[in-house]
Amino acid sequence: MEKVIITGGTGFIGKNLLPYLENIQAEFFILYSKGVFQSSSKNITYVKCDLLNPGEVQTQFRNLKATHLLHMAWGMSPSNYNMESNFLWLHQSMNLLEEFKRNGGRRLIMAGSGVEYQWKYGVCMENNTPLSYENLYGSTKNILRDYAFTFCQHYDIELVWTRIFFVFGPHEHKDRLVAHIIYSLLNNKPAQIRNGGIYRDYMYVKDVSRILSGLIFHNYSGIVNIGTGIPTKLSEVGKMIAGIVGKPDLMEIDYPEIKENRVVVADNSILKNKVELSADYSLYEALSETIDWWKTQI
Repeated sequence: MEKVIITGGTGFIGKNLLPYLENIQAEFFILYSKGVFQSSSKNITYVKCDLLNPGEVQTQFRNLKATHLLHMAWGMSPSNYNMESNFLWLHQSMNLLEEFKRNGGRRLIMAGSGVEYQWKYGVCMENNTPLSYENLYGSTKNILRDYAFTFCQHYDIELVWTRIFFVFGPHEHKDRLVAHIIYSLLNNKPAQIRNGGIYRDYMYVKDVSRILSGLIFHNYSGIVNIGTGIPTKLSEVGKMIAGIVGKPDLMEIDYPEIKENRVVVADNSILKNKVELSADYSLYEALSETIDWWKTQI
């Protein structure tokens, strides 16, 4: 049976990924560094490993000898793209590649970001839109992607680089926009959107997780945007949430003059036509489920 190592499996997307792994015929090993985790699924095992400790990484990759790696782990703040820890994660991600190769790794799926693009172009296309080096997060992801493709090509490892756009859903940090709005309204507090006139590409985390799980044993290699391809106005997101919660009077939306980056949306042609995966949930369905989840947390 194939073995798959997953990093970031205890994070926002990772927690939503696990149900999609249960019916895949493979052994999954979720690396984690803090807390205590157990799985009720026979094919999912939690393995304690500090990814920032090269010795621990070397030991676990040698012990597991996984054929596949889904690397999602990365340390960042919900609102700060310029943390110095980006350099550390860049370095350690390169180290992961080396250990994966050394122990017989064959296929690698890595989590990139829509932040890698220059947003002034609006619609972001994998092989056409210029890349951005304006912040440390986008810059280090771009550097890692270039390194990973060169590395994997040289060592005959399949590589999928996913550029994930704007995600929301259960387990999201409550300081991020959608979670902040829901959390505030459910607590009878005003929720504010400072730029109601901008458009972003929001995908439900369950759709993102299902797509990532589908890429593990897929035959596609290369860069792929993970997004809906639909630009949604932030004011509409806020109004929809307020309507579902029943607190439209608490939704505060500002419309400042927009000088740049008014629209940021993924071109998802490769996702739909080559990978043959796309979103299942409508925005309304996804927001409704997310609100129901938050109700259990308050």
